[in-house]
Amino acid sequence: MATFQFDAENRTPWNNVIFPGNYVAHLNAYRDQGVVAIPGAVFFRAVGALVLNPDNDGVTDVNGVLAAGDYDLQILSPDLRQDDKPRKDRPFVLPKGAVVYRTAINAPGVREETVGGTVEISVSGITTPTAVPATATAEGYFEPVGEFSAFVSILDGTGLSDATPVKVTVANGGLIAHQNPSAGACRKAPSAILVEVCYFMPDAAPDADDVHIPYGIEAGQGF
Repeated sequence: MATFQFDAENRTPWNNVIFPGNYVAHLNAYRDQGVVAIPGAVFFRAVGALVLNPDNDGVTDVNGVLAAGDYDLQILSPDLRQDDKPRKDRPFVLPKGAVVYRTAINAPGVREETVGGTVEISVSGITTPTAVPATATAEGYFEPVGEFSAFVSILDGTGLSDATPVKVTVANGGLIAHQNPSAGACRKAPSAILVEVCYFMPDAAPDADDVHIPYGIEAGQGF
């Protein structure tokens, strides 16, 4: 019995599926785009962000510091503008029935408020696979390749019993938006905490497009 909720009007969670051979770019997390890599399952890559800038609804304090705590993530709209109309970012929520097999976290353009290599950021809200923490280096930045969970067996695990928000936890100090000069980045380059969750859903049952059903023959057409 299916453990997820199918939306017949929007045809989710299979409204935007691509197949091997057409997989030429990153999966579009905003559009919930999945890929059929193994028959019977659709794989998804969702990426949420916590943006550190003065326009981000007061996430940071008046000094631009992101204090320790738990924070909601957003799946960002592809529209980069934020001046002439509201951005249509949406909450980072995994669908009911999703089986998570990888989590990852990165923090480009983010540095400890007080440099010391103590601040830790981690994925929260989901427990499987084990959430991966990223700890600041002695210079206060985070490793450019980020941190990620050990790869668990594909098609093994239990689907989420309900729609589940994904969060990020900041511990042992505060963070600020600050580029690493050694990376040669512009001071206006983006600063954000990024969280990736890879999961799969059971595919839908076959429909009429999956078979070659012969056309009906009316009287007088056949010999």
